Amino acid sequence: MKQSEAVLSVRGLVRRFGSVQAVAGIDLDVARGEVVALLGPNGAGKTTALTCIAGLLAPNGGTILVAGDGARGARERRVAYVPEIPIVYDDLTPAEHLAFVAAGRRTRDAEKVIASALDRTGLAELRDRAAGTLSKGNRQRLCLAGALVAQADVVLLDEPTTGLDPAAQHALVAVVRGLAAHGTAVVLSTHALATAYEAADRVAVIVAGRIVLNEPVSRFSDLDALRSAYLRAAA
Repeated sequence: MKQSEAVLSVRGLVRRFGSVQAVAGIDLDVARGEVVALLGPNGAGKTTALTCIAGLLAPNGGTILVAGDGARGARERRVAYVPEIPIVYDDLTPAEHLAFVAAGRRTRDAEKVIASALDRTGLAELRDRAAGTLSKGNRQRLCLAGALVAQADVVLLDEPTTGLDPAAQHALVAVVRGLAAHGTAVVLSTHALATAYEAADRVAVIVAGRIVLNEPVSRFSDLDALRSAYLRAAA
């Protein structure tokens, strides 16, 4: 992929915490409508990289461009970050959450966009239920609906399937593929190789803050082939 074709382009990303270099020079391009899975052991630098890309953590070096704009404020407007633990207000309904997001992002035709987001994430029937009563899977879907309402160019998902049962994992993967089908670039951090194989177009393996494997999923004949390549790269 040419850098000019990427909606997200990361070059030489470095982040240190004291003497520890958590991210050690990552290069990553993600095209519009592409899902990239970040794989790697605990402490490899996946979450640090995502929070730098989201603008929540300042890098020590490198460049991050979203739709060609490297200004931190512009990135924050064009990127949606969904952490591992969904952040919702228990007393608000999904519809109220999304109205809050729409007001903050000044989303045009907010009512129409909110209705579409609820429908695309399977939350339409739960739109008026207090978020505190929702399952973790539905809370995660609510965060994804917020990304839709924000109309982000790039969505970053940090371990979104952790703690979800298989049915909820499958439903979330369907939402991710729906985001991509509508032209959103998605970066998905996960330990679940099956989720990566099902959801992603490409996998990037991070070890000790560096990408050591970056390949299209189509290269792997099945999940076992992906698992073998991951174990070799992470060794």
